[in-house]
Amino acid sequence: DEAYIKLWGQERFQKHYKNYGVDTIWGWDENSGIKPCGPYLRHCVLAATKMGGVCLDSFLDETYLVDRKTTVREYLEKYPDVMDKLPPSHLAERYGG
Repeated sequence: DEAYIKLWGQERFQKHYKNYGVDTIWGWDENSGIKPCGPYLRHCVLAATKMGGVCLDSFLDETYLVDRKTTVREYLEKYPDVMDKLPPSHLAERYGG
């Protein structure tokens, strides 16, 4: 939350999260071990790729897993098969296939 507030400000955090009863962006305990949904992560990477290098690098290097240490780039380096995870057929069009 600190990084978000530092970048976007307390007012935006209040508006987008606290006003809806969400006290923290990181609702999962950092030791929960939860991993990203493969097809959704792939979808996000593809979308960031289409936005260009600055957006892609920002997404890969400034987005962290629940452990608050592992970046998306590091996760994809360890699990490159994530980019092969296709969405369920009923979501294929929404997720870009």
